[in-house]
Amino acid sequence: MRTPPAGSRVAPLETIDFGRILEQDPAEQSKLLAVCIKDGFFYLDLQAPRIRQILADKAHVVQMMEEYFALPNDVKMKDNRGAHTHGFKPVGTFTGFKDGARDGYETLKVAYPEMMAHSPLLPAVVQEQEGLFDSFIGLCHLVNKTMLVTLSDVLKLQGTDRFEAHHREGKPTNTTLVLLHYPQQDVKEGMGHNKHTDIGTLTLLFTEQWGLQLQQPGADEWDFVAPREGHAIVNVGDSLRFLSGKKFNSCLHRVVPVASDEDRYSIAYFLRPENDIHFEDVDGNKVKAAQWHDAKYVMFGEPHEKQAQSAMLTGGMERRTVILA
Repeated sequence: MRTPPAGSRVAPLETIDFGRILEQDPAEQSKLLAVCIKDGFFYLDLQAPRIRQILADKAHVVQMMEEYFALPNDVKMKDNRGAHTHGFKPVGTFTGFKDGARDGYETLKVAYPEMMAHSPLLPAVVQEQEGLFDSFIGLCHLVNKTMLVTLSDVLKLQGTDRFEAHHREGKPTNTTLVLLHYPQQDVKEGMGHNKHTDIGTLTLLFTEQWGLQLQQPGADEWDFVAPREGHAIVNVGDSLRFLSGKKFNSCLHRVVPVASDEDRYSIAYFLRPENDIHFEDVDGNKVKAAQWHDAKYVMFGEPHEKQAQSAMLTGGMERRTVILA
């Protein structure tokens, strides 16, 4: 495993033990709430016996990713459905982290509703390993929904105020598993993944390599997030921050290339709310979850100059300097 550039800052993230969350341990439940309020980014220990299968599944998915993303681009483009939650996305679709650069990653997306329905529209590689993806996506969904219920419990929310009340099974949603591949690239080119907050509710991220950076609320510096075996990285997305009345925070994050001779792989499970629910966005506007999702994806593709004029990409979490006349 490679290390970040010498002298780099490393984020001092808290760790939540998911086994203790499953046991409804009051101290761990309170700790989960506190970290979501403070910065919304943390490690999740998944080594408890009741959930450990998710780690074995993840290892098999990574093996599949290495084979899939090694295919010629024209083969992968057959999975391109021109959608933000389904199929293949080639490198360079959005902006990268450096001004003027495009992104440096490709993705294969597996929509949760299609996986649950065993849709014939799923990518062939997913259909060929249906058992693996059924298991892995099911466990990822369980982890995120369990944390959501826990947050509702600790806040003593009732009825339609509970977070999971906006994530009912069987309702249209943009919940998606995303497999990400960053091909080898010149570190100096500055491609990677532009700074942003995530669109949805909770993100469950698996990565075994360096490159992810975050900026804690109110800070100017970028800290690397160290990969940790047996753990996922979780962050609060815009939708949960809005549903919490902006009680919860979310760190800005991005991915920067750290080794020009290394392909980088990561897996993200994005739990997102029902498409038709409403919340108050960063500018105080009442919008549907699906509307926020689609508009933010459009913003990912806009030039850096236009992105800088909006708080959408950064979810209102970017520290801005006010210049007085």
